[in-house]
Amino acid sequence: MTRVGRLGWTVLGLAGAILAVGACGSDNGGSSTTTTTTVAGIDVAGIDVAAARSYCTSKGGTVQTRQATWGTNNPQAQWQSLDRSVEACRFQTLGDNDDSRIYVDLVSLYSNGPTLASVAYLSKVPTKSAATGNPATANCAALAGSSQFGTGAAGGGWVNREDPVDAVVGLCVFPDQSFIDEWGITYYAGGIVRGVDLAKTFRYQPTQVPPFFGR
Repeated sequence: MTRVGRLGWTVLGLAGAILAVGACGSDNGGSSTTTTTTVAGIDVAGIDVAAARSYCTSKGGTVQTRQATWGTNNPQAQWQSLDRSVEACRFQTLGDNDDSRIYVDLVSLYSNGPTLASVAYLSKVPTKSAATGNPATANCAALAGSSQFGTGAAGGGWVNREDPVDAVVGLCVFPDQSFIDEWGITYYAGGIVRGVDLAKTFRYQPTQVPPFFGR
């Protein structure tokens, strides 16, 4: 079986030429061999991957590969890389009063149609208070997404060791495999833009936001 598709996620048995295969290693004892694979340059969601990357950079973003990693609450020597990596578009705002970032998958950014991540962001669903723990993680779960790596205290996240600020990011991943920075979506629901206002940056520009989240 060859991993292809949503920028490194879906496992399909495909016959045909595989024109691009990425690989990512680990320096912490874990193994990782999967990044992005495309067939004829087209993602199985119908997205031209090269065009999606170019769109990200044209809007001021940076394309990053992030590795799923368990145990990021532990010392780095104990981090365990998992066999999943994704490409995200990273947007950062720099200013005297604002130095913030947001991360979103390239399909949600570039697609002319909705994903659960893009609609969750646009819906601005009021956040629910978390009795304990991370409120952004609780908000993601309330939207039927997940940013948790197991149920223990070791935690986890999506790692890019070359990121100048966020080596680890909590991504809210939805059942359609789209994802968005859990803090970015939580702040936006409260009227605070982190990184960039994706409502103005998504290619998907609905006249009415679909009621996927009860709105």
